Amino acid sequence: MQYGHFDQEKKEYVIDRVDLPTSWTNYLGVKDTCVVVNQTAGGYMFYKSPEYHRVTRFRGNSVPMDRPGHYVYLRDNETKDYWSVSWQPVGKPLDEAKYTCRHGMSYSVYECDYQKLKATQTLVVPIDEDVELWDVTVTNNDSKPRNISLFTYCEFSFHHIMIDNQNFQMSLYCAGSSYEDGIIEHDLFYEEFGYQYFTSTLAPDGYECLRDKFLGLYHTETNPIGVMNGELSGSTELGNNHCGSLQHNFVIQPNETIRIVYMLGEGNRSAGKRIREKYSNLSAVDQVYHDLKTFWNEKQSKLQIQTPNEGMNTLINTWTLYQAEINVMFSRFASFIEVGGRTGLGYRDTAQDSMTIPHSNPEKCKQRIRELMQGLVSDGYGLHLFQPEWFVKDEDKKPFKSPTVVPSPDKNSIVHGIKDACSDDALWLVSSVVEYIKETGEFELADEVITYADGGEGTVYEHLTKILDFSSKQVGATGICKGLRADWNDCLNLGGGESAMVSFLHYWALNNFISLAKFLNREEDVQKYTALADHVKEVCNKELWDQEWFIRGITKNGKKIGTINDKEGKIHLESNSWAVLSGAATNEKGLKAMDSVYQHLYTPYGILLNAPSYTVPDDDIGFVTRVYPGLKENGAIFSHPNPWAWAAECELGRGDRAMEFYNALCPYYQNDKIEIREAEPYSYCQFIMGRDHTAFGRARHPFMTGTGGWAYFSATRYMLGIKPQFDYLEINPCIPGSWDSFHVTREWRGAVYEIAVENPDGVMKGVKEIYLDGKLVERLPVQEPNTTHHVRIVMGV
Repeated sequence: MQYGHFDQEKKEYVIDRVDLPTSWTNYLGVKDTCVVVNQTAGGYMFYKSPEYHRVTRFRGNSVPMDRPGHYVYLRDNETKDYWSVSWQPVGKPLDEAKYTCRHGMSYSVYECDYQKLKATQTLVVPIDEDVELWDVTVTNNDSKPRNISLFTYCEFSFHHIMIDNQNFQMSLYCAGSSYEDGIIEHDLFYEEFGYQYFTSTLAPDGYECLRDKFLGLYHTETNPIGVMNGELSGSTELGNNHCGSLQHNFVIQPNETIRIVYMLGEGNRSAGKRIREKYSNLSAVDQVYHDLKTFWNEKQSKLQIQTPNEGMNTLINTWTLYQAEINVMFSRFASFIEVGGRTGLGYRDTAQDSMTIPHSNPEKCKQRIRELMQGLVSDGYGLHLFQPEWFVKDEDKKPFKSPTVVPSPDKNSIVHGIKDACSDDALWLVSSVVEYIKETGEFELADEVITYADGGEGTVYEHLTKILDFSSKQVGATGICKGLRADWNDCLNLGGGESAMVSFLHYWALNNFISLAKFLNREEDVQKYTALADHVKEVCNKELWDQEWFIRGITKNGKKIGTINDKEGKIHLESNSWAVLSGAATNEKGLKAMDSVYQHLYTPYGILLNAPSYTVPDDDIGFVTRVYPGLKENGAIFSHPNPWAWAAECELGRGDRAMEFYNALCPYYQNDKIEIREAEPYSYCQFIMGRDHTAFGRARHPFMTGTGGWAYFSATRYMLGIKPQFDYLEINPCIPGSWDSFHVTREWRGAVYEIAVENPDGVMKGVKEIYLDGKLVERLPVQEPNTTHHVRIVMGV
């Protein structure tokens, strides 16, 4: 069953049937202001922080689904009939009204055709302004004039998510509203600059600032009394719940189109006046769309592919990059799942995200790397979850302490001990730094001095050595890295136990660091860490191999996890993928391990995290044994580690298997299975329910998952084989043997490489010849910026 389709030309996903089984979301904004919105205009807006500076209110996991939102209502003043431009909240029967939604690159469009009136509402956030524009048009397709009114509605937040949801004896008396000169101003008295505004390009015929006056008691957004009556009362008050509602009355002639733009922004009434003046010139609104199109086209043009796999083309060229960018821009805590109760940067999440797209967003990736460096303790472990603001000196003197300002705790309270450290967190950062330098050529970053979370400072290079040394010291009785509070799997609480995945990740980080040390001619470190890497590899192969695959770890009581003799949790994806991806496994063991993954964990919807699912609680292994079978970390298709398996298969030279794995998880290929998948087919979800669950194949928690970045990374660097190195561009694809060719446009360090890959012998891996601008070469060196070069790669043995 299909609910929509990909519009390749406009780079939009068009939702033709809006009564979806779950919300399909989009993200508006690319800097400080973000709006998370779904196919019915439900959602919320925040400024910088989804926890401490929410602009509009949202009730996650509520009934009705995903309310409130940013709504525009229409009312026929002759018949008194009313509806919303987005299908919800009024919800006209879909056999009476035609609704569509188009999610694009940082904008969403809602279209409604009802009673011979066609209306559109486009939500968008300009690149350099902290405002959301609601661009509304109404066209009269009737043969007679129509007397209509437009009403807007959004509910203002009390800024802090906790204040929105509890302690109403305070919150209901801490915010006020006022109306003047066509502008609603929302004011929080406990913030020095706690203001938002709502205004429009045309003078309103009415307004409402109080939520309960607009909705009416015992009414909801579905049937607001203000719209039903066709008149707003002009309410304002100090205290209470507040909203942004403006009324505009029109008589529209046949074939006439009216256009009005509403503005929901950060700042006081003066800021609203400036923005209104700017966007009352509708050409400035049109320029917003042009600027965003240019913004995303520039990012996407850094790497464009043309392969025999249409799903891969669509996702890599547009949607997977978009998803990866959203994660880097806004971290993981702004969605309909993470609705603001947590905020800041997750260490392992941010480190991985910043590793995956330095080609399209080097500035933000470098910012994230620096923030993570500041969140590193001098012993070499990262703060699992932290606020970058903790390490920024705030010179502004605050006149009073506000509950919505990001707290500035002292160092003693923010620097947790080893018992609360996650063993994998900082190891990801090593490879993130190396990938960034390979992409940009900014070798000076290695010697940039950055502080530690617990005091003192060191170069970026020194930070990396601290990370590697920490993991080398934190080992258990067998020499395998300790799992500490958790490794990548937060539900595998090994405590004093050992993690196979972390030892393999340590080996991967070591080799990436060694490559950097070699290039920087730091021979003493090359020797030291090469010896350490050799030791880690030897220990891993000795202690972790179990006949057909690698075990997952060892509990603090010495019990091995994921052995061939286990009845539950017999085989795990993470340890086996990383044994191969890291290069630690021998080729023979690697082939056996990944064959076992295919045999025991592969499904039509992707690869299970482990199998069979745990059904008997075992606290020696961890909380994973108490998760319902087939959900999340216990036997689900956890999406994030799936691309590790794609990359591992590429390391083994098995392009057919890598592509089979890719296609299984690929949301594009589930566009006609929405009755099973339910979630959007343009973004990867955190997990898909596994075969031990009754809802096998159902996807949940979209967009904010490391799957976006890793899917992009594995597909482009391992499958298509485009790997920047320190002083040359490596191209070493691993593709299905049936592919006879593919093409990639790749910008690297300012030069454009038009890469044509030929596969005359039908191999899966191996490069026989490299041609640069028609000349046979050994490798592709760095080229001059602003030049274009033609590369021909001939695969073969």
